[in-house]
Amino acid sequence: MFAASTASANDDTQYHITSQDDSLRDEVKKNVMLYLNDFSKPDTDNLAYWEKLVKRDVNQALQALGYYNSDVVLSIDNSGAKPQVTIDIAMGHPIVILKSQYQVAGAGKSFPPFVAQRNSYPLVVGSKLDHGSYQTAKNAMMDIARAYGFFDAKWMKHEIVVDLRTQSAAIQLTFDTGSRYTFGNISIAKEHASNDIIHAMAPFKEGDYFTSDAIANYNISLNQSRYFTSVQAIPALSNPLTKQININVTAVNRPRNIVEVSAGFTTNLGERGRLKWVKPWINRYGHSLESELELNKQEQSVTNNYKVPHGDPNLDYTNYVLGWRHTNNFNDTNNRYRKYSLQWQRHQQINEDWKRILLLKYEREKDNTQSATRTHLIPGFSYIRERRIGGITPNWGDRQFVQVEVSDKAWGSQSSFYKLSMRSNWLRQFNETHQILLKLDVGYLSANDINQVPISMRFFAGGDNNLRAYDFNSISPLDSDNKSRGALTQLLGTIEYSYPVKDKWRFAIFHDVGTVGDTFLKEKYSDAGIGIRWETPVGLIRLDFAKGLQSSDISRFDKPFNISFAIGLDL
Repeated sequence: MFAASTASANDDTQYHITSQDDSLRDEVKKNVMLYLNDFSKPDTDNLAYWEKLVKRDVNQALQALGYYNSDVVLSIDNSGAKPQVTIDIAMGHPIVILKSQYQVAGAGKSFPPFVAQRNSYPLVVGSKLDHGSYQTAKNAMMDIARAYGFFDAKWMKHEIVVDLRTQSAAIQLTFDTGSRYTFGNISIAKEHASNDIIHAMAPFKEGDYFTSDAIANYNISLNQSRYFTSVQAIPALSNPLTKQININVTAVNRPRNIVEVSAGFTTNLGERGRLKWVKPWINRYGHSLESELELNKQEQSVTNNYKVPHGDPNLDYTNYVLGWRHTNNFNDTNNRYRKYSLQWQRHQQINEDWKRILLLKYEREKDNTQSATRTHLIPGFSYIRERRIGGITPNWGDRQFVQVEVSDKAWGSQSSFYKLSMRSNWLRQFNETHQILLKLDVGYLSANDINQVPISMRFFAGGDNNLRAYDFNSISPLDSDNKSRGALTQLLGTIEYSYPVKDKWRFAIFHDVGTVGDTFLKEKYSDAGIGIRWETPVGLIRLDFAKGLQSSDISRFDKPFNISFAIGLDL
């Protein structure tokens, strides 16, 4: 039997790795080529010495994987444009581990990560010697030590004794974890109005055991807070006397006033513009203010958001929101409504994944379609979990959302109802190529009369993010003028698959289904289509072509075709 592998170790020489006794394994061939990767071409003036160097490196590659009794034969052909070097390897028997002693000592000998790593040690008695696995196991222990604050950790003994006569090896390892260091104080480079906030965002306090994850999360929180132009928290050199790690923070506050102007276009809203004014710092407690004006064909709005942090401003804060919105009644520009609202929102991170929002909102809405003005006081709550990997264009993520809102005449609202909204979106990527997006949206309104529910709280469907073949918010039961008037129930679903066709470009196919009505499943809508996804620095740009699958007596619902354009992933 005869096996061969051909590879170019450099531009000057072609190497052929062979094994006439068919003993050569793939992992060994790869390792040999790694050792030869930067080797020079044969030296014709001193060929014997060059062959000696090649054999030495090949044997080192074999010994790294436990083969100390291999036979290596070289032959060189200089007749072509490039020298052809054939290396025939008879691997022989591997070194087998006859003795393996591995001890962990010190304050962390019972620390679970050390115990788990020790128990997963691969070089046990009877296994083949592998120097790579040996070094990887040693490095893993030191990585754990650094990650959890065992900065005095060291290998007291680490040796491999190979006996060529018996083709066996004895391993002795002794790891001393030393003491575990704790967090010291947080030192800020210069006085900031933000000192209290910087300390409040730390996920640790002085005396807590050190972890590198805590430092990473601290830096993430500081950068996500939007108070700083630049900010960084860096551990200082460890102090072997106090066994503490102090943290040095350097921060540059954002300007006192920030103005943003932006413009864009979507098929849902047409041309759109936005003017935003931000005051990141109002006082030393971290209060901030955002005012935003948005203009588009469907809607004009002004929103003022005053934020009051209670500790970490990313996880625990209160928002006071004052807003005004003027909206066309979706697909009928002759019907409009105006809404004035005042909201109190209490945001809290209740565990590692979930955030809770308690809310109380006062809304006054004027509906031109019925010449009616309604006033409601609506308490509610919501739970949100959002995870993503990949930044502005994620390749993995999910978002879960549940919200309950209640209005009742008992506390001064003009009408009584309650609203339940649930949303679950999932994005998953397989083999670094295939992406699947799944979306489910469920809504239910309990009310005696749909006309007593504010238009902004009714359910509508259609547009760039659901049932894409239909016009924006055009799907709902119709009024006497054949216009969408909103629904009491909603059930929408989407499945989308995308595949990369070029760098930063993906091709997508999708299917949307849904029902929007005063009872579940009374009216059904669906579409299918194809799309293009382009990953850009400003986010994912989506272009979709969708065709409705249901026939209808109403022309706009009779197998419509729509092209939708949007920026950002609806996750």
